[in-house]
Amino acid sequence: MSHFLLMVLYSTILSLFFAVLWRRERPAQLRLFLQLFGFMVVGGLLVAWLMFPFPSGPPAPIP
Repeated sequence: MSHFLLMVLYSTILSLFFAVLWRRERPAQLRLFLQLFGFMVVGGLLVAWLMFPFPSGPPAPIP
């Protein structure tokens, strides 16, 4: 499984949980679900894009 697929799965489960927990009407639940899901997926991609230029390992040794 890819990291992106796991992020989408996590976002789906968490958004569904909070939408059902926080809203009573079905249209409000759907709207909140879509908002939370979109914020989490787009936010995760934005953070990944901002972190891309920075190296993930230890610094290279100076020759």
